[in-house]
Amino acid sequence: MTKLADAIEAARVASTSPPNPAHARGAVLAILAAAAEDERVIANLKDVPAGRALLRFTDTQEAIEFQAGDGRLHAEAADVKGKGPKVDATGATWLGLVAGTLKPWLAFTRGMVVARAGLTELRWLQQVAERLQKAYEH
Repeated sequence: MTKLADAIEAARVASTSPPNPAHARGAVLAILAAAAEDERVIANLKDVPAGRALLRFTDTQEAIEFQAGDGRLHAEAADVKGKGPKVDATGATWLGLVAGTLKPWLAFTRGMVVARAGLTELRWLQQVAERLQKAYEH
């Protein structure tokens, strides 16, 4: 198994019960760090326009500075008042999206993810989540 496969599998096992919100950001960061090193993920992001967002965890008041697109993926811990378009969701929602246990169309159409900046960022983030999950399937 690859580092990415290990991280995804751990998140999927953890998702069988409600995740501890205090650990969600760390798990999301671990998956995104592994995804950034995976050639399948990078290939799937080549034709996605480059963008960034501040992924805010509404249940723990934590955040991740997230950048993706043009064959690039980067994530790091950030302050909830950091720069960039702000996108809010619970830790369980973020974890489900990056681990592949929550389908992006469901999260984005049911209001589980709220973009404070606007619809452009929301559409971009949904496309990135779909591409991440598509890379996991191969």
